[in-house]
Amino acid sequence: MSDETYRAAWQAAPLAIVTLDDHTMVRGSNPASERLFARSREQLLGVMLTSLSHPVDRGALRQMLAEALTGRVPPRQELRFIRPDGTEIVTGCSVAPTREGDGVVSILRDLSREKAFRPQLLHTERMASIGMVASVVAHELNNALAGAFGCLQLLPRPSDAGTQELLDTVMGELRRSAEIVRELRGYARVEDGLTDLVRIDELVDRARRLRRYHHKATGMVANVKVELDDGLPEVRGNANQLLQAVLNLMRNAEQAVANLPESRRTIAIRARPVADVVVIEVVDHGVGVSPDARARVFEPFYSTKPAGDGTGLGLTVVQAVAGGHGGRVEIDDTPGGGATFRLVLPLGTTREPAVVPVPRTAAGPRARLHGVRVLVADDEPVICRVVERAGASHGVVTTSVSGASEAKLALRAQDFDLVLLDVRMPGGGGAEVFRAMKADHPRLVPRTVFMSGEFSADMADIVGEGYAGVLGKPFDLQALLDVLEQTIERAPAAQA
Repeated sequence: MSDETYRAAWQAAPLAIVTLDDHTMVRGSNPASERLFARSREQLLGVMLTSLSHPVDRGALRQMLAEALTGRVPPRQELRFIRPDGTEIVTGCSVAPTREGDGVVSILRDLSREKAFRPQLLHTERMASIGMVASVVAHELNNALAGAFGCLQLLPRPSDAGTQELLDTVMGELRRSAEIVRELRGYARVEDGLTDLVRIDELVDRARRLRRYHHKATGMVANVKVELDDGLPEVRGNANQLLQAVLNLMRNAEQAVANLPESRRTIAIRARPVADVVVIEVVDHGVGVSPDARARVFEPFYSTKPAGDGTGLGLTVVQAVAGGHGGRVEIDDTPGGGATFRLVLPLGTTREPAVVPVPRTAAGPRARLHGVRVLVADDEPVICRVVERAGASHGVVTTSVSGASEAKLALRAQDFDLVLLDVRMPGGGGAEVFRAMKADHPRLVPRTVFMSGEFSADMADIVGEGYAGVLGKPFDLQALLDVLEQTIERAPAAQA
């Protein structure tokens, strides 16, 4: 490499480079170092590098330079330097002996901006961790609720009205808890696939309910108006990513009106089809978005809010979700003041629904179920016992297993008329058992019902593969019996 090339690289390098003599005084500096230290080349020449450092970091820098002068390369460290105006600059400082061995080369990277973002990055990591923990906790709570729900329904009806009223109250509270857990699981789950067909009205309703829970917990007052066109088409994508995007837009709008009088603390969510896209708008009448801010609102960590209020990632996430779905985000002024954020999404295409709705029938004898052999695979013993007892009163013969491996063994060992599979189990989920069953016991495919509190990504590649449906947890025992009866009725006759 020619000397001219070296000189060009020295001049154009984005990192600060200073060369020091054997007394650690500056004998050369590139333009980036002059910008970093806010000093001219003439002001830097002959100055000891340690004299520019923060007093607290001076000892560490002196030790690094001494080690480099002995021919070794010490580890990189974060060190602060002081500019002439007294401001601190945080750097990633590396030092090494020169090739000739008569001095030291120091390369410094400005970390000030990165350092300022670290609390936000840590906060984002913590929030991601909380989401993962919430998903696991919600899964366990949902199974516990399903067991409690089933046990209550198996209790004999009490003779006195007071006890029945108490049981009805408990049942109502369990249903309410199950609804909260369902929303929590949907919010916390992180999946990358864009395989869902998402109904816009359901998406907006979920977002509205989640914000309502937040408002109750925080005492915040925000009036949310929902204005949706009839017959909105579905969009293809990831339901939970789209939920996150709508929630972020709602939070952004709520913060924009937070300091307004209560009568004006209103946001609107609108949705309408336009040609081959669906447009979701979140409208506020707050202070609006200035032209300067509008150019930057989607930048990571950019925020007009006070320090510590949010991560500065909310609208960045919205833009990423929109782009990942082949759409975009637009900003307009709201007539009369405020901002309108518009999420534009391409339409989806029709496919067989993952969850097959089950019409409810009246309670009573179920002669069609007498003698029916059912395999139940669920890692929650209480749920297995509830299914066993609910079916036993109608002559159902139940075999229960607690995992995917046991389910495969049971299928090889004996014949079944129906199969109930939990979606998530130890040793592999229900989808894995279903694939094995499809290869080895194809007659049971239309006689298989999945049980789950959510339809997870594990199931995405078997949608439309012919299973009977999905029974949501926690389930009503009459709905369970309806599913068993109707699956038997619809399934092709079993052949030996």
